[in-house]
Amino acid sequence: MKILFVNPNRYRYPPVIPIGLEYLAGALSGTGYAFDVLDLCFSDNPIEELETKISEFRPDIAGFTIRQIDTVLFPNNEFFLPEIKEYVNICKSSGCQIILGGAGFSIMPLEILKYMEADYGIVGPGEIAFVELLRTLQNHQIPDRITDGFGYFMQNIYAFQRARLFNYEQYLKNGGIVGFRTQIGCTGSCIFCTEANKPVVYHKADLVGNELKLLKEQGYNHFHLCDSEFNMNLDHCIEVCKAICSISGPVRWTLYMKPEPFSDELFYWLAKSGADMLTLSLYTDNLDQSKIENLSDFISLAKKHSIKIAVDLSTGFPYEDISGLQKMVDYLNTQPVETVGVNACYRLYPGTKLCSIVRNDPNLDKHLIYPNSDRSLLSPVFINCFELSELQKLTKGKKKFRIEGFEKATNYQRIKE
Repeated sequence: MKILFVNPNRYRYPPVIPIGLEYLAGALSGTGYAFDVLDLCFSDNPIEELETKISEFRPDIAGFTIRQIDTVLFPNNEFFLPEIKEYVNICKSSGCQIILGGAGFSIMPLEILKYMEADYGIVGPGEIAFVELLRTLQNHQIPDRITDGFGYFMQNIYAFQRARLFNYEQYLKNGGIVGFRTQIGCTGSCIFCTEANKPVVYHKADLVGNELKLLKEQGYNHFHLCDSEFNMNLDHCIEVCKAICSISGPVRWTLYMKPEPFSDELFYWLAKSGADMLTLSLYTDNLDQSKIENLSDFISLAKKHSIKIAVDLSTGFPYEDISGLQKMVDYLNTQPVETVGVNACYRLYPGTKLCSIVRNDPNLDKHLIYPNSDRSLLSPVFINCFELSELQKLTKGKKKFRIEGFEKATNYQRIKE
């Protein structure tokens, strides 16, 4: 049985190395399955390349990683699924069975599987589930059309080596960065987020250290963490940082964090392992004095350990008063943070708390952008409760603030040495 892995993600602002396929390839090592990879990100003629690869390799199965359904932010939103479906159809016409996976697929697996007319899909981590699905098919058994990959990690411990599959140099010269993971899933409860309240599978700390050691030996020393939020378990975070120090040696890396939990010890080991920038996820709803004090401690510790902070500030949720945003803008304007991206426009996804709120209150329909009759929300629909003019008025003259959605760039690109 031969498998062709396809990366159909052609968005380049910045281009993102599909490391999920590299972890999956690592899990396939030693299983006896033959596989090849086709990366369409920089292709001048993706359809021709795909057809040629199929003709030469003759796969039985085509596995597609769907990183995103769309670009999430409004304005300048781009919807990716129609293009991906073209590639899926080419593989189907050659007789391949289609297996879908990736973070984007996991958001709406039933809807995307139906839209793509694919055979099977895996939600969440596929390292074990994919191999089991292959074995089921090889034994001529009928598997479930959608498999929950989290269900295979009963001990919540990840211990697969990552393979090297892609041309990193091409990504780097186009503004990309090499990524790595220390965990999968998220315990957060952000009302707009599709990753909220997911089980967490932790990478073994020494595995992370060894992975970075190998990448460092290949000449790479600047990384971005691909975890949803790093600080979900302080003990694990500190173990990872210590493993980086002892196994690979310090590297330059950046990460996402939430306001708590944190500690001086965590920031010490972050700095010692080479973390020099973090993106802090903040919200303006239910802001009180204790949260401000806690936030001030967080920012002070980052400054103490010379770690720069970029802020992703989410505001304008249903029923929220704009005074909370005013208070947060005034506060952050006095703090030693490098940049603050303000977002008040949210893509609606089924299964999120925000989507339930909107669907249960017809009075919120007036705040919808691109409303349609497609109850699956497969094509982008947004809610925007704070007007752009209000955001511009509150941030006018404050240089570190910007309204998200107009600029195609990430925080690590904005913050320069």
